[in-house]
Amino acid sequence: MKRIVVIDDHPIVLKMLVNVLHTEYELVGESGDGEEGLRMVQSLKPDLVILDLELPKLDGLSVIRGVRSTQPDTRILVLSAKPELVMANHTRMAGANGYVSKSRGVEELCSVVKAVLLGYDCFPAGSCGGGRDVALNGLSPREVEVLQYLARGMSNKGIAARLGLSDKTISTYKTRVLDKLGVSSLAALIEFASLNKLIE
Repeated sequence: MKRIVVIDDHPIVLKMLVNVLHTEYELVGESGDGEEGLRMVQSLKPDLVILDLELPKLDGLSVIRGVRSTQPDTRILVLSAKPELVMANHTRMAGANGYVSKSRGVEELCSVVKAVLLGYDCFPAGSCGGGRDVALNGLSPREVEVLQYLARGMSNKGIAARLGLSDKTISTYKTRVLDKLGVSSLAALIEFASLNKLIE
């Protein structure tokens, strides 16, 4: 039986996933925060990780990279409330194998879980960018991460500590993000992040 770890900070989502998946799969762990979830995945070595992007302590993109760097064979499926066209491509670039919006039905989720475990990558059609998402898709996953923290009001120093990088590196990322988005102020960054639903 395939083994799954679920990382999501919404108890209702955790309960729903357990109810839906327990007949076909073994749910070996569940966590409500990114740091604990990553440790759990590294110790339990499941076949599949299902995770949200908005997580306390360590965000979903960082968890994906952490899993991918230590366990290349573990499959990763993102289950997120964020718009598919905005974030699916970034999760793919970070190393995920699939992306399902929380607005989709349970049947679709189950079929994607099955496909991802069979070795297929499952991302929404059109999630590779186009139209208003071109600017966002021009950013690397790390740049999106820095943008999200900046838009939440975190300082360069705070972001550097969170990501394990130097202040100077964060400053470089910030400059690059401003250039790529064609904006010159933090207020414009916050507006962009809000319009693209990168922050709650």
